[in-house]
Amino acid sequence: MFRVTSDPHRNRLYITLSGHLEGTERQESLKAILAEASRLDPGFGVVTDISALHPSDQEGFKDFLRAKSALKLRGVGPIVRVVKIPLSRMQVTRVSEAAGYEAHSLDSLEAADRHLDALQAGSGPNA
Repeated sequence: MFRVTSDPHRNRLYITLSGHLEGTERQESLKAILAEASRLDPGFGVVTDISALHPSDQEGFKDFLRAKSALKLRGVGPIVRVVKIPLSRMQVTRVSEAAGYEAHSLDSLEAADRHLDALQAGSGPNA
């Protein structure tokens, strides 16, 4: 399952991925992520809730790496994720490192939003 929304006022992208995302559903989630990101200004923050996402296979890893690289090209700013499954945490850390950015891991959506608020406080008019 996936859910992707954006908040242009806060210049923030919200991504929730859970369960086992396979083939078509994974592709649909990636399209939704890029579509919502296009509504935001460069420097946008991202909250990714993967607290219930199970690790993916190698193809899934490659798909998520492509999505992260595309977000980087669109000017992504700070990224905060909520992750609880240890193997998923390791996998998304590898994706982040391979895509060339750092993401902060926190334990709840509320903590992630507060952290992004603090990180974006001085970064521009949409902060």
